[in-house]
Amino acid sequence: MEYTVAQKVKKEWGKKECDHPHLEKEYYVGAFLINYICTSCGKEFTIAEKLEMDQLSKRQKQDLSFH
Repeated sequence: MEYTVAQKVKKEWGKKECDHPHLEKEYYVGAFLINYICTSCGKEFTIAEKLEMDQLSKRQKQDLSFH
């Protein structure tokens, strides 16, 4: 998601809760930056935060498959 678009999404979203269903790499003027952006609310996440979220999601899916 382009940086300026992410800022607009973030402003429009406001302070509502979001479960961050989809993250995309952030870029600016065609160059990728090191952060990820939630496409729903515009919140930025570091690479470490993205990896942590991915691991948590994977564990939750595994837990559900055992039930």
